[in-house]
Amino acid sequence: MINIDFSSSVRYYVCNITFLSVIQKIHISNRNHQNLAALLHTPKIPTDKIVIFSHGFKADKNYQPFVEKLASQLCDAGYTVLRFDYWGSGESDGKFEDSNIRMQIEDLKDVIKYAQSQGFSHICLNGHSLGSTNAIMAYDESIECLLFWSPIFQHLHLYENYKEEVLKNGYVIRSRKIAGETIKQGKGYEDEIIKCGKAFWQDFKDIQPADRLHVIQCPVLAIIGSNDSSISEETALSYLHKIPASTTLEVMPEGDHDFLLKSAEQKAIQLSVEFIKMYL
Repeated sequence: MINIDFSSSVRYYVCNITFLSVIQKIHISNRNHQNLAALLHTPKIPTDKIVIFSHGFKADKNYQPFVEKLASQLCDAGYTVLRFDYWGSGESDGKFEDSNIRMQIEDLKDVIKYAQSQGFSHICLNGHSLGSTNAIMAYDESIECLLFWSPIFQHLHLYENYKEEVLKNGYVIRSRKIAGETIKQGKGYEDEIIKCGKAFWQDFKDIQPADRLHVIQCPVLAIIGSNDSSISEETALSYLHKIPASTTLEVMPEGDHDFLLKSAEQKAIQLSVEFIKMYL
């Protein structure tokens, strides 16, 4: 049986009780004693299996519509799911402009340690977009499977795209968007605008997840959309072939980076649940 400790790193919780699960709003303290806001989906029957969701660039734990749907289905299948906001994102402490990828990787490692401290011994990391980069960089032998949605295995294009603006102003300003539609919710995003600081920009160049693929020893499922301009099937396969463990690539017809097409979303969720049932 898993005991959730509400006395230290968890500061408070609110429950939404459904037929099969409980959703708890918690806070996890990272190594710098900063609060990371999180939602813990707990199934009716206690388990030591957990899926940790790692959100993408300019996103948060509630950003993409598919995130809550996948968490709900996994929870109904008997898995605990933890989705959290990196420091500077969503409801967590800090400002996004002061964050960077290295800090996010540390946050994910701290969340993994937190899950282990709560008795979860079987862990899957699920990353979306840049969240897949963080999952790759945080991976260790305790991770039993990796699930990537719209993974980006290198970010040099963002480094080059933002270079002129960052060198001039010290930051870049961008809207939070899903498939071109501006996102309006979220703490700290004035007029739906978000600042990306120089340190984050520099990490687009310095942190290369592709160079770490060879250390992965667990099964990997990568899911992309055929209409995702960020990564093609050919490019995804070229990177997945660097992983010595079992890898599978699934391409959703007409799917975009955020899986907004209902058929693509439903199929991606189905494949994800089947994969996790097989390996976790």
